[in-house]
Amino acid sequence: MDVTATPTKTFLKRFQYFKPPKLKGTRNSVECESWIDDIEQLFESLDYSDDRRIRFVVHQLHGVAKGWWIAAKTAMENRVSYRIEKGAEFASLQQGQLNIKEYVAKFTSLLKFAPHIVDNDETQADQFINGLNLDIFTLVNAGRPNNFADALNHAKGAEGGILKHKGAQFVPPPARPPQDQ
Repeated sequence: MDVTATPTKTFLKRFQYFKPPKLKGTRNSVECESWIDDIEQLFESLDYSDDRRIRFVVHQLHGVAKGWWIAAKTAMENRVSYRIEKGAEFASLQQGQLNIKEYVAKFTSLLKFAPHIVDNDETQADQFINGLNLDIFTLVNAGRPNNFADALNHAKGAEGGILKHKGAQFVPPPARPPQDQ
């Protein structure tokens, strides 16, 4: 055995030693199922992980089957890229010009892409609070809710209070420029 070979190369050579069946692609489902059964049996015998199975089975695809795999892999990679982008969008989400209702809608729609960021209700509340506009953040953070539902209720109340205060506040008309006499 080649001692300079990487573990992956060693496992691949071991896999190829058993002359695994190839799949060129066919419309015959019995042939495809038979190929899958044969490949699975070999992988079971070799006790290979799912990751290694996926990487090695690609070597056995040819023709139409190889074309299918390339298209499927590209679609999966694009999906992963999309999920990464949406996770990053969630991580940097700020309320900005959104009202609380719109912010919550965007927050919850992006939440599913970021389980690594918010793995419990407390971190979800923290992420939500940290994205709030400063005036609402200050009011909500004063009570520092420790779950998302409380944070949302505090934010709604803070926004309502701010809007009510701004609406009730007298705003003087702009000063008129002095006129020449």
